[in-house]
Amino acid sequence: MTAPYVRLHLFFASDNDRALILRQGPSKHYRMILWHRDTDTFEDGQWIKQRVYLDWCDLSPDGQHFIYFTLNGHWSDQSEGAYSVISRPPYFTALSLFPEGSTWGGGGRFVDNKRFAVTGGKDLIGRGEGLFPLAQKKRTKINPTGLYQRDGKPAKVTQEQAARVLSPIAVSRDLALDRYDTLGGKLYRRNGDDLDLIRDFTDMEFERVRAPYDWREEKTDDAPTPWHPLDSEPTK
Repeated sequence: MTAPYVRLHLFFASDNDRALILRQGPSKHYRMILWHRDTDTFEDGQWIKQRVYLDWCDLSPDGQHFIYFTLNGHWSDQSEGAYSVISRPPYFTALSLFPEGSTWGGGGRFVDNKRFAVTGGKDLIGRGEGLFPLAQKKRTKINPTGLYQRDGKPAKVTQEQAARVLSPIAVSRDLALDRYDTLGGKLYRRNGDDLDLIRDFTDMEFERVRAPYDWREEKTDDAPTPWHPLDSEPTK
């Protein structure tokens, strides 16, 4: 059997040396990995087996939270088939989940370490303590960012924060990309015209990983766990 082609997608924190790697391979298999760039150490996290829309993902400036937009195609359940999630790297387990219902929208951006803007419906999980959503509406002369607080007042943001939210490509994807390269599932550091290998990620296979902040009881025949967006995943 031919080995799956592996891609690495990088997101960088702007406040420190944290980075997040989404290892993709096969095409709809992703593993989230937390990379400490100051020591080149890694925390290998959870897998997800469904499409992730990379352009609508974002890492918070401190690297503590991650927004991702994904499609599971279960249009009749609470997730509405496509949804945005806030999780704590290197795990996909949802702290907050916002049903989207289609792939025309979705995803979001961090304004700063505490505030974020996502599209979609009401949060189904509600465990994102200390995080505050901003509503993103039509931009006007009075509010050129279109960002509003929950009380309906325009959100106070800097020009840099506004640019971060309104960018079609997540700022966290470009911050340090000129220093690194990814070829064939391998991570390299640029050294002039040379590439120094940091780590090879190709030899990984799916495994079940439980997030340490997962509040649910382990699933048993007598006590099924509450609904969760990852429950429908195959285990092998």
